[in-house]
Amino acid sequence: MIGSRFSFFTPPQVASLRDKVFDLLDKHGVKLDPHPRMFSILSDAGAKVDAERGMVRFPRSLMEKSIEQAPKTFFLGARGKDRVLELPRTDGTFYARTNTGAHGWIEPESGASRKITVADLGQWAKLINHLDEISFLPYLFCHDVPVETADIHALSTVLKNTDKHVWVQPYSIASVRHLIKLGAAVAGGEEALKTNPVISMIACSLTPRSFKHMDIEIVLQSARAFLPIHACSLPGSGGTAPATLPAVIILASAEILAMLAMAQAVRPGTPVVACPIIFSTDMRSGRSLQSSVEAMKGASGCIQFIKAAFGLPTHNYGSGSDAVTLDGQCMSERAVLTTLAAASGLDILGGAGQIETATVVSPLQLMVDNEVIGMARQLVKEMALDDDQLAWDVIVETKPGDHFLTSPHTLAHCRDGFMPQHFVRVSRESWERQGRKDLLERALAQYRTLAAKENPSLLDDPGCQELDRIVRAADQLLVK
Repeated sequence: MIGSRFSFFTPPQVASLRDKVFDLLDKHGVKLDPHPRMFSILSDAGAKVDAERGMVRFPRSLMEKSIEQAPKTFFLGARGKDRVLELPRTDGTFYARTNTGAHGWIEPESGASRKITVADLGQWAKLINHLDEISFLPYLFCHDVPVETADIHALSTVLKNTDKHVWVQPYSIASVRHLIKLGAAVAGGEEALKTNPVISMIACSLTPRSFKHMDIEIVLQSARAFLPIHACSLPGSGGTAPATLPAVIILASAEILAMLAMAQAVRPGTPVVACPIIFSTDMRSGRSLQSSVEAMKGASGCIQFIKAAFGLPTHNYGSGSDAVTLDGQCMSERAVLTTLAAASGLDILGGAGQIETATVVSPLQLMVDNEVIGMARQLVKEMALDDDQLAWDVIVETKPGDHFLTSPHTLAHCRDGFMPQHFVRVSRESWERQGRKDLLERALAQYRTLAAKENPSLLDDPGCQELDRIVRAADQLLVK
């Protein structure tokens, strides 16, 4: 596989794990909150449904059919025509996104932490528009709007401020249809949304092996609207999942495939991205960790297993830290996480800009992550072995002891390497002449430059007015 440099599992081990996943779904199944419509759809598709107990079993033949029906290549749409994303990425690397759901914001100038506002979210989207390594974004939790419609206000704000793809996480059953309406308004209508899905939806399991009514409804409505679904399992080893990583991988994969089967039963051909976001439980404190070695290894192993066993696009945290400030721990954890996730062959690397186990975002960290993500992409790019890359003639025509600095081949490739903005590549003397700035000071300078720029991706006034109308209608219906 292009971009994957190692494997946790041998082919026989992949086959053995695959059989365990199928056996778990076939013989033991999953539990769904009462949802008569989904029970009926699954029963018609061939699932074994016990509606009274809420248990659903998926025969292996049904699972194999569902996996076959799920497309292995598709597009995440965008308002900007040049922002549309083809999955998998054609160069064999990955797309990157920022964090979803965070409620805390670290001020770039002062370092103070506070709650996120709608204005912050608009600024966040503007910054991302200027960062080439960040391909799409979710919204953050804003505290200055009604809690019942916070997700609706947030999606409207992001859609107004970016022409990149937007990843959507509903906060309630009631908001799902309003969120889809916002996406349709930006795409140009419900039919246009089907061909250009400017939003994609998150549906999550409730580990172990259960699903809330809200997430069942997300799968149902998203599949009907032809929206890509990111099927997320979020187990915590030693807490909501077994303590051993192979067992966590089996459980997470089964939950993801159960959502895939639901989506295909509603509408065959619904795009599904497998999203095994795996945590570990700190046995000393009980805290859930994203950037422990065990969480990193479990997530990367699950990515590789799902791609090898089922051929699905994968999505996971590839940036972030459990640290509470932008210190050495923060930078070290995210560097290891980003490198491991990228080398594991995932298709979407999530979490840029986040710290404190995905609950807080920092614009300065976003500046740094944009650069680290670019490095990781360069790291996992395939090395071509064509005549130009082998440079055989250049090697043999250069005398022993000579150099290649003046070679036309060197001139042709002198800009191929990744050129960082924030990482020091100069001598100590040059660094001191430039003010002895550390990494975060250099990131702050970039932040100030981007924050002062105009937003190149603002939605036009008629479009904003339509989004405002949908939000007002949702507020009237949902805010108590």
